Amino acid sequence: MSESSGAFATTALSGYELLADPQLNKGTAFSEAEREAFDLHGLLPPNILTLDEQVSRRLEALRGFETDIERYAFLRELQDTNETLFYALLVGNLEELLPIVYTPTVGEGCQKFSRLFRKPRGLFLSIPHQHRIDRIFAHPRFDHVEAIVVTDGERILGLGDQGAGGMGIPIGKLALYTGCGGCIPRRPCRSCSTSAPTIPIAWPIRSISAGATSASAARPMTTSSRRSSRRW
Repeated sequence: MSESSGAFATTALSGYELLADPQLNKGTAFSEAEREAFDLHGLLPPNILTLDEQVSRRLEALRGFETDIERYAFLRELQDTNETLFYALLVGNLEELLPIVYTPTVGEGCQKFSRLFRKPRGLFLSIPHQHRIDRIFAHPRFDHVEAIVVTDGERILGLGDQGAGGMGIPIGKLALYTGCGGCIPRRPCRSCSTSAPTIPIAWPIRSISAGATSASAARPMTTSSRRSSRRW
């Protein structure tokens, strides 16, 4: 569990568990003090990079791919591993990346959703589980959701019914809400009917995705060296 306030987030996570949380992971940008406080020594390369240096490297790697769908997959994986870096890259290169994060590339991303799937993101609501919907939404993880994007997976960009693959639309739109509209990633929800502060939702008949982002989304956070507070 983690809580955030301003430029700080308090969490009990450490080590691999912290690095596995895309909203808290900063990769090689963790400072020496943070690595000591969160038991990260030995789990990361010893060199410490600034966020700008990370962005420069990721942008170079992105431009090295030959096709937009490869770039789309690269960005989706980055979003699922390090949201701070993902949004810093997006916000700093909007004109270049918008056509990849959303239209027109997101259409192919929806068509190849099952092949590109790595980690769950969003909320899938399916007809076979319709009797569980109240229980699903009652979970505390949705208590602070501020934005929701929903899709039924039908007529995705004129490509027809994409089923659970329609989740790509809510995920992409919420990324834009964060990068362009200042929503807070920790407060959105994506939903797909077939299938948080921001949440994507997918429904077998309809899909829903919701998400939230903030202007400070790409702003690096810091942590104190006090292990007891675990603030960063």
